[in-house]
Amino acid sequence: MKCPKAFLAIYNLSTSVWININIVYDDPMYTIITRYIHLNHIERIFYIIYLMDITKYLADCIINGIPVSFSKYGDGEYSAANGHNGANCDNDIYTTKLSESLRLSFEYMVDKSPNSYIGIWTDNNHVNYWSSIVKNPIKLAKYHTLIMDSDNRKDKVHLFKTIKESQKKKIYICNPLLIRAQGLLNIDYMIHVPFNNWFDSQFEEIFEQIDSCIKEGEQCIIMTSAGMGSKVLISELIKKHPQNIYLDIGSGLDKICTRKTTRGWEPTYDELIHELHELLPNDWYNEKYWWIFNEARKKLGVHAMWLNNYK
Repeated sequence: MKCPKAFLAIYNLSTSVWININIVYDDPMYTIITRYIHLNHIERIFYIIYLMDITKYLADCIINGIPVSFSKYGDGEYSAANGHNGANCDNDIYTTKLSESLRLSFEYMVDKSPNSYIGIWTDNNHVNYWSSIVKNPIKLAKYHTLIMDSDNRKDKVHLFKTIKESQKKKIYICNPLLIRAQGLLNIDYMIHVPFNNWFDSQFEEIFEQIDSCIKEGEQCIIMTSAGMGSKVLISELIKKHPQNIYLDIGSGLDKICTRKTTRGWEPTYDELIHELHELLPNDWYNEKYWWIFNEARKKLGVHAMWLNNYK
């Protein structure tokens, strides 16, 4: 099975010129370039981003039973790890415990967890910061690897279809408004968490719930849409269950499951229904789910009221 392709984007700050190079992650040239940049601090002259398109690769890993993980570290994780005050767009408050745990989790995923890919919000400060706390090069994947934006949606539909059709046990950690994901992806265990601020007081309890669903030696697909604490969950679970497949979906299923736009770049609900129609269960339109839509308008995407104008 081929490794995912990497898109090496180099921006020369002196000449304002972008250079794009397509390489493969296991290509020796990737290691040479990365190590040269890392040792010589060339990021002071060049803005370099390695973005691997891993969506198809994740589907292949599921089909072939290859352990893999994908975690997203966005602007909230960046602010929390840096010890900033305040909260992210989901009103998840930055705490000391969360800050320390995010840094330790990131270090573990990059330096000690093989075949672990990271999505970082592609801002130069973010990439530089996370690179500074690890020893190894980051396997940097597209941030929207699992989010239905305008990029490679067919590949993402294929990945979700692969998840649904897989006979592996599937566990999804998410808020209760994403209950329709159970039928959409044939999920065996739904573990619900609060919409925010659960990490400091409930992390151990939630970890134990997930752990109790996993039998020794079996390979499961573990998916998360549980905010910043998801990254720590994935890191800690990998330490105990490295054989699994871990996918940080984030807001990727918000729109299809709740009809609520939570980020602003999603396709319309009708477009998602059309593209994911093969995955819809028979009870998708059942009135037992109608309560979700009004609740979602109140509790999801509340950081930007203008999102209520999206269809």
